Amino acid sequence: MRKSFQLSFTILIVFTIVVLGVVGNVEQKSQDWCWSVVNKDRCLQKECESLCLKKNPKGKFICAPSTPGGPFQCQCRHPCR
Repeated sequence: MRKSFQLSFTILIVFTIVVLGVVGNVEQKSQDWCWSVVNKDRCLQKECESLCLKKNPKGKFICAPSTPGGPFQCQCRHPCR
């Protein structure tokens, strides 16, 4: 009797963890992301990262050229409001 209870309890815990993970993943994917330019003159990695995190703690940065062959600018991806 004790072993079957322990097995049932373990299966219940594993199932709960899987369900919570799936729900969290769905909520994360449904979030819309926006891009904004935080520095259009130059893109230094540390500076860009700092500016992006100041704009939004969940922000992710990328250095990308403004035009083909043009100067790199710091762009920040963050959740839309």
